[in-house]
Amino acid sequence: MSEGQPKENQETPERHPRFSRRGFLTVSSVSLATTGLATIGSAALHPAAAAPPVQADATPMAGATPMAGAMTEMAGASQPAEFFNLHEAATVDAIVSRIMPGDESDPGAHEAGVVFYIDRSLGGTNLGYTLKTYTQGPFPVISEEPVEVTASSNRNQYDFIDLGTDQASRYGYQSVLAPQEVYRRGLEFVDAYAQSKHEKNFVDLTTDEQDAILGEMQDDKVTGFDGPSGHAFFTQLRNDTI
Repeated sequence: MSEGQPKENQETPERHPRFSRRGFLTVSSVSLATTGLATIGSAALHPAAAAPPVQADATPMAGATPMAGAMTEMAGASQPAEFFNLHEAATVDAIVSRIMPGDESDPGAHEAGVVFYIDRSLGGTNLGYTLKTYTQGPFPVISEEPVEVTASSNRNQYDFIDLGTDQASRYGYQSVLAPQEVYRRGLEFVDAYAQSKHEKNFVDLTTDEQDAILGEMQDDKVTGFDGPSGHAFFTQLRNDTI
């Protein structure tokens, strides 16, 4: 993020021909996972505060009707989905239910209505941002190795800037992807990976299979996640669930 007065969230302008949007996606994956400002919701807003009244049914377990839980609730809620379609809502509900499991006696993410909280946070015209956010370059490229001083004069310095890991925290939220895009793309990648391993969408897997995929995302061992990375998307989901 370049220094100076922050700007309102706006359409991303035409980028430098030597550094395309696809090239930014790898940068986004690192930044989403390393910055503390990547969560979509305000820390003061508890998930239950954005949800309809809690339903009596427990978190769906293996063997339940596929996608029944969140799809039924989202379709029948007094406030319909603002961003997710029904399949996306069911997938998010299934994921957060594995990140924070629960039941009637010990409520978890499903019982708290986390999927509604995330949907409301992503809805609207502000692309999922809850604060005014600077969305222009230069975007940081994080390196584990020390960065040479001459990197600051590279010809693409207005598109991206090379930073060491010790400097990353100074640059706040850094991604060419808006929160809405992070979720829409990330959910597609989750289903594509589940299909590649089990020939089923994520919501149709057993809880053990779902846990295995989420574990691989957390360890960044999944394939096909072309921005956000598997680890970055898992971190986003976990932060928003908490």
